Amino acid sequence: MHTFMFDQRTHQGDRYPVDINCYAPIGEDLSLCDRQLSEESLKLFQISGGGTDVLRQDGVVLTSNSIVRPTFSWSQLCITELAFRTLLASLRVFTPFLPVVHTFGTKTNDKQRVRDLAFYRVLSSAYEFCYNIRYFELNGRGRGNPWSLRQTGVYQKCLANKQSTWLLLNSSNYITDRISAAFGGQNRSIHESCKASQLLPHLFIFSAATRNWDQYTENLRQRSMIFDEKAYSSHVNETYSDDYELLFSDVQEIMSLNETITLASTVLKGQRRAFSEYSSLHARLDKRKPGCHNCDTVSTLEMLEAELQHHHEAMTILARTTSRTTQLLSAILQTRANDHLRATTATIRTDITQIQLQLGQTRLDTGQLLRSLFSSTMFSDSDNSTFYIALYFGITLPLLLATLFLLILIEKGLPRGTRVQRFFQGLLK
Repeated sequence: MHTFMFDQRTHQGDRYPVDINCYAPIGEDLSLCDRQLSEESLKLFQISGGGTDVLRQDGVVLTSNSIVRPTFSWSQLCITELAFRTLLASLRVFTPFLPVVHTFGTKTNDKQRVRDLAFYRVLSSAYEFCYNIRYFELNGRGRGNPWSLRQTGVYQKCLANKQSTWLLLNSSNYITDRISAAFGGQNRSIHESCKASQLLPHLFIFSAATRNWDQYTENLRQRSMIFDEKAYSSHVNETYSDDYELLFSDVQEIMSLNETITLASTVLKGQRRAFSEYSSLHARLDKRKPGCHNCDTVSTLEMLEAELQHHHEAMTILARTTSRTTQLLSAILQTRANDHLRATTATIRTDITQIQLQLGQTRLDTGQLLRSLFSSTMFSDSDNSTFYIALYFGITLPLLLATLFLLILIEKGLPRGTRVQRFFQGLLK
């Protein structure tokens, strides 16, 4: 059976997790965990440099509590792989924390390597607890989207003697300050009344991670209301001058908003899962210790649970609203497109009909012209028509042949320079 020990020292050459006496779930392949950590090393860790920060309590450094931060939100952790393995080995961190580690590192968007994790293990009078919690915070950039998605990885180990150690990944300054406040003297009365007092800093983390939900939800609601106004106030046929001009880009924007709301719902679901695991762990630790149940943490848990449920319901309603608005906008644009298509088709048919009428009139005009050309008495006199036709060709054909003969004769038959050739050439000029 595994025993929690802090006074053990790792030997030089010990490699986490294959050579370290740490807890791993039954059946887990430690060599696979080791290989995955090496394969993801370039994404997760710096090649050189970096290090860890430590928590402070009233200006005093708490050496057993470490913070590993990235350079910026979606960059590598500011620590080398070797240093990080050494840190985990010295704390004998259980392997369920490794999936939390793999959610960090270099990313190009919020959808890469996303996992909302929470796991705890209780043994005798000690426990280990880890989770990954995502949350929204104002980025203060002054341009673009004012909100950014953040995440923090948390690991805690507590022994029977209440000696506790913490490891935080990408802890924001605000969360770090709240944890330091949890360790401070201002909360000693709470610690004294709570049977599971070593878990209290997690409440500060959850409170900090969930503090912006009302403001963030309202921001999403205001963005949604712009499209709601367009969708529910627009006329299908666009016959009113004050009607909204709907564009395909409007549908694209609200679909993007739908994806943002879906992401927010997923983040909220992850927070609720981590909080549920925390509540379960707190209940287990609190029940094992006899005495009066005068723990203020219970009421705080109930309040946070109610708030998370409220945020969940608000986000669900918002998701349904934007989904209906998206469908309505798409239907209006589709109807208008169909109307435009029918109008265009009718115009084309009208043009084709006019062209057909013009062609018919052209045929009539051509027939009339031909009738005018052959309307002389020479062709209309039925009694003498054969005679006149023969006479016509009898005169015109000889003249045509004579003309051709003279032209050929001029070209080749007469000597050059003769008076006749010069005469005809003058006529032809």
